[in-house]
Amino acid sequence: MAAELIADFIASVDRGPDRPAILDIASGRTTTRAGILRDAVALAERLDDLAPEDAVVMLHGPGGAAYWSGLLAIFGTGRRLLPVGVETSARDRAKLHAAHRVDVVVETDPRTSWVDAPEGPHLHVDAASIGPGTAGIDRLGRGGTASLLLRSSGTTGRPSVALRTAAALDRVSKTLAGILELQDDDEILATLPMQHAYGIEHGVFAPMRAGAIVRHQAGFDLGPGVEALGNGVTVFPGVPVTLEAAARVGRRGSALRLAYSAGSSLPASVREGFEAAWDCPTGNLYGATELGTITFGLGGDDRAVSGVSVRVASVVDEDAGETPVTTETGGGELVVRSDAMFAGYQDTRDAIVEPGRRIDGYFRTGDLGTVREDGRVEITGRAKIQFDVGGLKVNPTEVESVLMEHPAIREVAVVPLPLTETVTRVRVVVVADGADDPAVRIAIQRDLAQIAKRELAPHQRPRTCDFLDELPRTLTGKLLRGRLMEMVIGTDG
Repeated sequence: MAAELIADFIASVDRGPDRPAILDIASGRTTTRAGILRDAVALAERLDDLAPEDAVVMLHGPGGAAYWSGLLAIFGTGRRLLPVGVETSARDRAKLHAAHRVDVVVETDPRTSWVDAPEGPHLHVDAASIGPGTAGIDRLGRGGTASLLLRSSGTTGRPSVALRTAAALDRVSKTLAGILELQDDDEILATLPMQHAYGIEHGVFAPMRAGAIVRHQAGFDLGPGVEALGNGVTVFPGVPVTLEAAARVGRRGSALRLAYSAGSSLPASVREGFEAAWDCPTGNLYGATELGTITFGLGGDDRAVSGVSVRVASVVDEDAGETPVTTETGGGELVVRSDAMFAGYQDTRDAIVEPGRRIDGYFRTGDLGTVREDGRVEITGRAKIQFDVGGLKVNPTEVESVLMEHPAIREVAVVPLPLTETVTRVRVVVVADGADDPAVRIAIQRDLAQIAKRELAPHQRPRTCDFLDELPRTLTGKLLRGRLMEMVIGTDG
């Protein structure tokens, strides 16, 4: 966190040290702004004692007050932060830890600590609260050299890790605070995973910069979530499925002044339903891990935010040597240039930073859309193979590589399983030895469920498993995912 973001948070402490910063919905605990800063200073002192100045520090745990303190300490001391949520599988945590040669793991909640973590220094934010008071805030003065590693689904193929600089984080937090018009008296309901760009930007960066209060809940649970929305929350960043659920039990006359969705396009019917149920303007936000917020708008009027330029690139057969051409308006693949743009991908600690897919200085999002002459931007589909489950990205190739561990499986493909207009789950289709036998099929399904539970995050786990004699492919062997989806949908009753 860059110097500006930390300075703004410290300024909010000066304005009201005893003002709440975090209200934890599950426990009912309130943490003041001064309390968060005190714990950050104490943790920063311990980091300086244990870790080199260029250390990579993994922050593990759910969001909340301890998460804010850990994040302030890591960024404030100029180190590199690798956030990993409790939703991340143990397999992925271990891979990230090894790839980036993590120097220190900081835990934010003893109830969810990484039990079998690799050897090395482990710090707990809660234990830091016995340290010195806020007099040592000069320890947090190195934010300008800090950086952030965020796991990205990637525009195509395997996931990557995006490197974001301090300057980019300052810019994205300033942009968000501005477009959301956040003030000291705003209360934000934060339910999104913190290791994802949407969660950390809207649940930490923007409210921290604006001096707003956060009500934190790890995941959107309808009962307490609606109770919070009806009793003081003013801003609700969600995903389509959470807005759809909350629309069923709306409370007109609440303090809620703004709700919006990201992760995937918000259907007009869901937006209109939420607006009617809560009497609250409801919008859609489009962003990317690599770029921050790209467009924002209410009532379907989505436009590029300040500091962002959106163009379209023609969709061509690049394998055949054709070159895309960018234009200011029209339809095609959305390409974006942003002053909050990431530095590039860095999948291992010593790797050269790769800029990613770019054209004419614009980052290629892999999303299909239209840029109209009046400036409106509409998302129409995906050129990439990833899809959203509850606002979280699922990369089929990642899930497929895990499920291929089963010895009986010869081929495997993962596709989305749409349940409603806003609810999507994971569907796996396999070609397996002995699948003609119903008993073998049942055994394979059971085995795959066990592998998924052990190796994959909850949103990545398949809901159904279908069997085919072969997967549809081109003459060159490329999987025809669209054709596969048509085939399995045709088998649904």
